[in-house]
Amino acid sequence: MAITFPRPMPRRSLAVQKFELDRVDYLSPTVGAGIGSVTAGTPVWAAEWSLTGMSEDQVEEWRAWLTSLRGSQRPFFGADQRRSVPRAYKKSGLPAGFSGDASAWSVNADRDVVTPTLPAGFVLMTGDYIGFRWGANGRTKVRLLEGRVGTGPVTIEPAVPTVVPSNAVAYVLNPVCVMKLTPDTEFGAMGVDGQMAGKISAIQDLRA
Repeated sequence: MAITFPRPMPRRSLAVQKFELDRVDYLSPTVGAGIGSVTAGTPVWAAEWSLTGMSEDQVEEWRAWLTSLRGSQRPFFGADQRRSVPRAYKKSGLPAGFSGDASAWSVNADRDVVTPTLPAGFVLMTGDYIGFRWGANGRTKVRLLEGRVGTGPVTIEPAVPTVVPSNAVAYVLNPVCVMKLTPDTEFGAMGVDGQMAGKISAIQDLRA
């Protein structure tokens, strides 16, 4: 079967990760001795995953995945591997009959407060993610700065990018974003026992 892109990440042997927003901010003193700040461009997700304790089979799985991406030429679906579901449902899974897709969603004028329509009593907690998907490969995600039970607005970062159309689907199960590798990605030397350690480094490729 032919490999298609963006492709999902393998999940095995991930040891430590960093999944945070990458911003370019400029500061400048104001006439009144305050500090002004402005962000250049749109904040995007940046990530690092360390690999360790891999068996030979896992080494080959990761090496094939990395090779297929041709450095930063081809995209993949990246995610905070700790948060495939909202925290309240990490052990139990989502409520029966709920696919994880909101039936509707809206956003305020500044695009930093989202109101997803989810099942009654559904619990969202600080640090959970809401993903957005549109078209064949449009994917991005935002992180909650506050919790919420049931239907109602919730503050998020980053603001929902303007490339996300109004007919996109908001969802909470396995939220991902499109990413590409950065030059910091590396595989270490392989031991005689077939094991290898490495690091995956990536940045979000946000486009319509």
